Amino acid sequence: MELEAARRRFQLWLRGLRSLRRDLRTARWADDPAQLAKLVAGYVSHFADYCAARAELDPVWTLAAPWASPVERGAAHWLAGWRPTTLVHLLYTESGRRFEAQLPDLLLGVRSGNLGDLSPAQLAQIDELQRRTVAQEDELSREMARVQEGDGLVGAGGELLDVGGLVGRVGAVVAGADALRLRTMKRAVEILEPAQASELLVAAADMEIGFREFGLKYDGVGAGGS
Repeated sequence: MELEAARRRFQLWLRGLRSLRRDLRTARWADDPAQLAKLVAGYVSHFADYCAARAELDPVWTLAAPWASPVERGAAHWLAGWRPTTLVHLLYTESGRRFEAQLPDLLLGVRSGNLGDLSPAQLAQIDELQRRTVAQEDELSREMARVQEGDGLVGAGGELLDVGGLVGRVGAVVAGADALRLRTMKRAVEILEPAQASELLVAAADMEIGFREFGLKYDGVGAGGS
């Protein structure tokens, strides 16, 4: 029952993500910063709600993510979800792509206000976000490695001494990873202007949905649909 509930929750979250992506794409061209800011906040809130719902699950289920396709788990997942630094890499990629496309206009002093038009102050903050996030990712990866090695949980004969302790430590690592994903998203949105944040979040949704569609198509899994 818990697994089926988790699958339905994932379906609902993904459906909401598709809706938010559509709304952000539409609002990007409406020249209404207040509306964009509201939609950006809604996107972040949608992800925060999903993280809170995941925290109620058995952490072993969350880590295994049986509702995801093998492609998603193998290519896109780090500790039960996307790697936080992926969002920063996506920001740099989208910024570079737009910067190259509008370079002639920028040289003429024409500002676009999109991700290709980041200020030096924004770039410095993004660099700091990346360095801090990498360090926190590494610490979580090390803690998961200690759990997998049975640090403090396995006896001299190889027997598991504390099943509850093992599950609790897995849960703490997964919760830490979700918290880091959410902090990274919130900080990136704080650094960016609403129009820039909307472009980043649309790209993030494209990535998440793209992996899902690719996995369902090529793995043929019955992982709960989309």
